[in-house]
Amino acid sequence: MAEKAPFSSTTTTSLASSTATPSINLIGIFREAIKTPARNGRFMLQTMLLLVSPCTLLVLLHHLFAAPLMEKIEDNYNKSMVHWEDLRALLLIEAPFLLGFWAVSVFGITITIYAAAMSYTRRSVSLKDLLSSIQWKKPIITSLYVSFIPIVYAILVIGLIKSINLITKEDAGEAWRELIAVMAALLYIYLTSVSTLGLVVSVMDDECYGAKALEKAVKLSRGRKIQGFFLMLILELLSIPIYILFYVASSDDDDDGEDEAGAVTVFGFGFIATILFCLVNMFSYVVFSVFYSECKKTSREGIEMGIGHGYSLAPTKLQEEVEA
Repeated sequence: MAEKAPFSSTTTTSLASSTATPSINLIGIFREAIKTPARNGRFMLQTMLLLVSPCTLLVLLHHLFAAPLMEKIEDNYNKSMVHWEDLRALLLIEAPFLLGFWAVSVFGITITIYAAAMSYTRRSVSLKDLLSSIQWKKPIITSLYVSFIPIVYAILVIGLIKSINLITKEDAGEAWRELIAVMAALLYIYLTSVSTLGLVVSVMDDECYGAKALEKAVKLSRGRKIQGFFLMLILELLSIPIYILFYVASSDDDDDGEDEAGAVTVFGFGFIATILFCLVNMFSYVVFSVFYSECKKTSREGIEMGIGHGYSLAPTKLQEEVEA
């Protein structure tokens, strides 16, 4: 018999539908992702507030403590003056903020994936029970692996461009640099789709995290790599207006900095951009949770969700065959 969740007496429903159900296309995945929050509106609203609140608080604190020092350093740089004590102070301030943003990001990703799974299967669970049952080690370790991917990738791309500059002429080198930039951007979108799916795997699959979760993400997405690529491409395009808002908020002119109304406007842009960024990021993981379920359907695997020891979100394929 299929296992039941520790905080519900009803039998669970599989995130991946029966293998007889046809796989949904790209538009279908977005449609399901949009419908998922509505299936358990109150629960998803609580999750959204739990995600947005600490993020906006960190942005506010960063604006109060780090922004004035950053403006001072920028002004000194424009005057060809560098005060190393200001740089050291900025590093000391930024370090805990970076750690805080990373922790909030991992927390938000994890609860978003769990909330999406619960809403997708129409399960009823309180946020308190969910938070107390989450296995935090798996997404934390996987997120550390994922964090190194863009760093290593950027080093490789920069090294390749530098090598092209050394072995080619100026005109030919410019064409090669443009080609490499385009190919690098496309490949990065694919790598981001795999790493995002890997984070979902680390949350949803028991004892699967770190490099193992990323390997399983590659395995699950076989035959659907193009679909995963376009999912991430569309999500990145949706984020462009938010990045523009962040740019507007960060490009504070000297005149605006002296005007109180201008400073409030700039902070307002940053506040709105932060909320929108959190919502788009949350929606991205809802999309890839649905994509995960479709990949599991294609591979004909049952879905087990790691909420505490022995918890299973759905009966495995072997269990279904035994029951039949």
